[in-house]
Amino acid sequence: LQQTFYKNTESSGKSNVSAADKESRKEEKKGSQRKSGSGGLEEGAYWLDEKRMRRIQVRQFKGKPLIDIRELYMGPKGPAPGKKGISLSVTEWRELCDLMENIDEEIQKIT
Repeated sequence: LQQTFYKNTESSGKSNVSAADKESRKEEKKGSQRKSGSGGLEEGAYWLDEKRMRRIQVRQFKGKPLIDIRELYMGPKGPAPGKKGISLSVTEWRELCDLMENIDEEIQKIT
């Protein structure tokens, strides 16, 4: 996520940025954080079930790509990742994708 910090340059503690400038910067920040059709999630993240706050995200951890499937909760700053979820390596993700047809067949057997 891109973050912009504004430095207070007056000694009185009041910012020298006008209200219009602040609003414009808020809109710029909102636009840079949202991906079209993603419901306000970070880039590389997609809702699996927006109502139940489940998402899938492609991200890096310690320089390695991960596919993170996780439930979110509403934190003080908006949706935040919860403990319920799994992070798959690219190899594990591809193995899961290869198993999709078999999994679909098993689902058909019990429904």
